[in-house]
Amino acid sequence: MCVGVATIARPSGHQYVRGTIGSLTEGLSTEDRREIYLMPFIAHTKPSEHPIYKEPWLPTLSDRILQYDASGEELVKLQHFEEGHLWRNKSMYDYGYLLQKCHDTGAAWIAMIEDDVLARDGWYTRSRQALRDLTKTSPNDPWVYLRMFYTEGLLGWNSEEWFRYFGWSFMTFLLLFGILVGAQVKCPRLQRQVSNLNVGVACAVVLPSFVILYFMAGKVTMQPFSKGIHRMDRFGCCSQGFIFPRAIVPQLIERTKKAMNEDYYIDMLLERWADAEALKRYVLIPSLLQHVGDKSSKGWGYDANAVTTWNFGFEDHPP
Repeated sequence: MCVGVATIARPSGHQYVRGTIGSLTEGLSTEDRREIYLMPFIAHTKPSEHPIYKEPWLPTLSDRILQYDASGEELVKLQHFEEGHLWRNKSMYDYGYLLQKCHDTGAAWIAMIEDDVLARDGWYTRSRQALRDLTKTSPNDPWVYLRMFYTEGLLGWNSEEWFRYFGWSFMTFLLLFGILVGAQVKCPRLQRQVSNLNVGVACAVVLPSFVILYFMAGKVTMQPFSKGIHRMDRFGCCSQGFIFPRAIVPQLIERTKKAMNEDYYIDMLLERWADAEALKRYVLIPSLLQHVGDKSSKGWGYDANAVTTWNFGFEDHPP
């Protein structure tokens, strides 16, 4: 597996990449470490601008420290992205560039991880087993990625599914009403207890109250994911970590090139592509990564979103 970690110097001065790479390598057995090609990517046209560039631990832990090899018009374009703070354009370029370099290693799996996460202890063995399971259960089904991180914030009662929620609520009402009326008709002894007034109170007051409480408790509380591999074709967020099968990567690289001048991020690109091609997307529960970057790499104005990008389930499970 090639593990690519693109990193830039954050304007705030907070550099989380040290913890990211440390957590990815800590606890690995000698055999596991041999199976991983770790490639941090210093995504600056002047690599010395990044504080970790000359720190001695970086070459010790890395198999390769990737830098731009651009020149001429390509270098001018990258400098334009940097100087103009065109983070979306540059991040798309960087993603495709790092994907290509990982693909060139010949790795069967390519993990793309952002530089402000912490990896769970045993992340590699868990992801390796999940990939083996996916290969066995879906050998001929094309899929885009195995998600290493997700945030529960988008997994609530989504308005896109309101009709289904209403349908289940209405069916519950019909079921309760049918049971109570049936009890009245079939069981004369219960007619006093199951009076018309009681039926009305149960169906018009008690049941709606329980339905409201059910929805107030939240979908993640009432319908939590079980451990293991799950489909997550909708409402998955964000791009902190993905594992891609090698076969899909060339197509993804071409997509990043076409989308370089568009106004959206890599996770949006992946979801639009997968939706258009009806490609499956998977997630491993519990999350393998936790987002810890409360200071965005994009600078001022993005920190509010960075703070709320969090996986609560990660904290519920021991390392």
